[in-house]
Amino acid sequence: MSGRGDPEVGLRVVSGNGHPVASVWPVTARPDLPSGSSASASAPATNPQPTLGTPARLRAAIGLALLGAALTGLGPLLGLTSPAVPAAYPAWPLLLVLGLIAPVLAAVFARRGRPVVAAALLVGPAAFAPGRLGQDVQFAADAGMAARPELLRATSLLNFEPGLGWWLLAAGHLLVLVAGVLGTWGTRESGAGSHRQGLLAMALCAGVLGAVAVLMAPFSSDDPYLPAETALDGPLPVLIGSALLAVAVPCAAGLLAGSTDAEFARGGLLGVAFSLIAVSVPPLVSVLVLDVITFAWGPLLGLLAAAALLVLAVRAGRGEPAEDVDDLRLPALTRLLTLAGVFALLAGAVAVLAALTPHVAMPYGLRDPSEYPARVLLPAGILLVLVGAGMLLPKLALTLRPVLTVLWAVVPLAAAGSLDAVFTAVQVAGAGAGLGAWAAGLSVLLAAVAAVLAALAGAVERDDVDLTEMAMRRLVLVPSLVALVLGAGAFSLPVLTAPDYSAPGVFTDFGTTSWGLVLALAAVVGATVLAPMCRPGPAAALLCGAALLVAVRALEFPLTAGRLPGAAPGLGLWCAIGCAVVLLGTALAARTTAEPRS
Repeated sequence: MSGRGDPEVGLRVVSGNGHPVASVWPVTARPDLPSGSSASASAPATNPQPTLGTPARLRAAIGLALLGAALTGLGPLLGLTSPAVPAAYPAWPLLLVLGLIAPVLAAVFARRGRPVVAAALLVGPAAFAPGRLGQDVQFAADAGMAARPELLRATSLLNFEPGLGWWLLAAGHLLVLVAGVLGTWGTRESGAGSHRQGLLAMALCAGVLGAVAVLMAPFSSDDPYLPAETALDGPLPVLIGSALLAVAVPCAAGLLAGSTDAEFARGGLLGVAFSLIAVSVPPLVSVLVLDVITFAWGPLLGLLAAAALLVLAVRAGRGEPAEDVDDLRLPALTRLLTLAGVFALLAGAVAVLAALTPHVAMPYGLRDPSEYPARVLLPAGILLVLVGAGMLLPKLALTLRPVLTVLWAVVPLAAAGSLDAVFTAVQVAGAGAGLGAWAAGLSVLLAAVAAVLAALAGAVERDDVDLTEMAMRRLVLVPSLVALVLGAGAFSLPVLTAPDYSAPGVFTDFGTTSWGLVLALAAVVGATVLAPMCRPGPAAALLCGAALLVAVRALEFPLTAGRLPGAAPGLGLWCAIGCAVVLLGTALAARTTAEPRS
């Protein structure tokens, strides 16, 4: 037995060409380690990284993803139906490339020793797979109603049976789903990073925009064999698949952006972005190639959402700012709050002016179509004036700041309807825009500036708050989700109905008015998603702002119903009232209760 620090003897026996070879050498024990330990065994692990179950599992997942993408791209070549019906144009190379982007990038990152990014890249396609499979079920149910010219263009009303290509297409979606689950199975976050609320909020907004895009019509068409319908008006498989996609986009973007590991967040957002591109690009290419269909806004909104997610993926990969980098010097909190209040006050005052002045100068004998829609600007402007004035008071500024970040959307919500009527009158009747129209447009710009300033003030305010112990409060989460569903109905469904009247909406008759609905819906979604993660005061303020926004939506019925004979309350009105009540109740719960910490 040798003492600590004394040399020990090591023996190695190697068999070469059948002759034993032995060698003996001295080994000096480490004096700083206990007997029987080694430096590698006792050295503490530093900078732990998320771990995957095994590298072989990740390689298998990437292989399955590549095979699934190949099947979804090449399957249509074998015919989706029996008898076989070709596509409107040879789109399979495009579909193949779009499907292979994410798994090929995953293979590249894995080869470069970044398995976390590689695994996260497979999450987006896997999240989209159930929805895309649901949409493709339409080819098996009734191929003539699929409206997918890149895959099939029917020229008759024959009944089709699923062909070999459809089964390969469905198998490809299932393989992509399995690859995403297999690639991330056992992944653990390092915990070295932190949740970034700004990144999460922006990812959710981009996800909501993407969700709206997949529910809209992919193009406009007068061809009876290419029916261009929104998801709500389409066949049941298309509706189910589109709904699954609409849920997958914001949920996947939010969950991945909320990861504490920068590598996982970057890869995940890249995967969601490329999956959204794969859904949005084929309809746009079809519009360019085919003369019988024309452009619609849905795919373009999808590309905009995907571009935003790509930018956020780059930002997510940068992780936390280094300590030696100078922090961005933002203006003082008081100055930002004051500026936000001033712009909100101006926006509200200009909105009131727009409500009280003519929007168009109509030719003799024609009625002003903007009179009734402009009435909604009055309550919208009054609310913003009150909030802006309150933010100029030091005792109320911090309390009202979260309200303004949501309530600013009330101005574009109200102005969009009147501006839509103005644009129609100018184009159809040759009318001239009046002072009210210019004031309405200016109020939207001022409200947007006020919202940006309020958001910057919130960033400065959070610098002085310890957010490390913030957690999801379940007492606020559940009613917030209920309010989210009701809010979606409030802005997606009409608040009034009348004979021979089709109300502009998010998913039907998309126009200028619809943009106001989209912005208001995004504001409500952001408030209901962020409130459960906020401190009690800001959470209650966010929910109150959302309640006021939804209340203005409900006021559209009494303010504008007089223009339509036989007007009756629509389902959107009841959703708006219910949403406002739930939001106010949730705000009270958020203010008076706190989630116990373990």
